[in-house]
Formats: sequence, structure tokens, C-alpha cells
Amino acid sequence: MYWFERHALVCTGSHCLQKGTNPVLNRLRFELMRRKLNVKIHLNTCGSIDLCDIGPNMVIYPDNIVYSNIQESDVPDIITYFQGGPVVERLLTGPDSPAEKQRQGFYAALQQHGNSMGAESIAKLTEAHGQQEGWIAEQMRRGFMAKKPDKETGEERYSMTTKAANRYGLL
Repeated sequence: MYWFERHALVCTGSHCLQKGTNPVLNRLRFELMRRKLNVKIHLNTCGSIDLCDIGPNMVIYPDNIVYSNIQESDVPDIITYFQGGPVVERLLTGPDSPAEKQRQGFYAALQQHGNSMGAESIAKLTEAHGQQEGWIAEQMRRGFMAKKPDKETGEERYSMTTKAANRYGLL
């Protein structure tokens, strides 16, 4: 990175915007400037980080940190981290985080069912893996799932895409 110690990217994709990214982003910008940290921390917005269901999200480089479910009330702790304080553990997400393991479990279960389910079955599987209503639609919008008619019956069937299979090591 050029003249900065850290580069923070805050998702402003539509799902994160709906979950409150703008107040978080505005407060972060204000606090970085107020503390003159904006000369060390470069704050940008970005499109999807592909964690829309647990947003708003932030990626911090070169620290390899991903924060999720950020609220405006979390900004003081994030600023403390930028000032040399501890990582904000409650916001930290990664391959072994509970939310990521929950999604991985869903896709592994889908694969065990032949990677093809009708609407009723996929709704039950979604619920069994702790996902909220609308989660499947979000996964489809992000390219992790597809819906296609069965060649024999014409019934709409849901399946994971190669993108999801790659992300969750299911190929």
C-alpha cells in the first residue's frame, strides 16, 4: 500500500446498505479525521465482499481482518483497534467463524442431498441451518445458488453453484 499503514474497505453493496452501512461509514470517516488517523488509515467503500447475509462488512489490509455485522456503536472499538488496541473479536469473521461454518454446513447438507432440492425442502434445510427468511434469494443474487426447472418434472429445483462449492471446499 502506498502512503498508508492500513487500508479499510467498507462494503456498500445493496444488502449492506439496507443493514446500515452508511451511518457506520460516516462515523468511521468522522472519527478517523477527528483523531488524525486518516493519514495512517485509508478508508474506502467497495462493492460486495460476498458476506451479505452477515453485513455490514469491513476488510482491513494488510491485517487480513474481516469484520461483520458492524453497527455504528462498534465504531469506537474499531477506532481503538486502529490506534493499536486489540482486534474486535465480537466482529471478527473468517473461515472458522460460527456464521461461516453455518453456511458451510448448509451447503454440505445440500450436497449430501444430491445438490438439488425443491422449494419446500430447501426452505426446511435453510431453517435447519439457522438462516433467515430471504437468505436463499440473497445466495442466488450473489451467485452462490441457482434455481432451474427439473428436466423431467418441470419442478423448480435449487442447487449450489461452482462458486459456493469452491468457497466451501465441496468440489
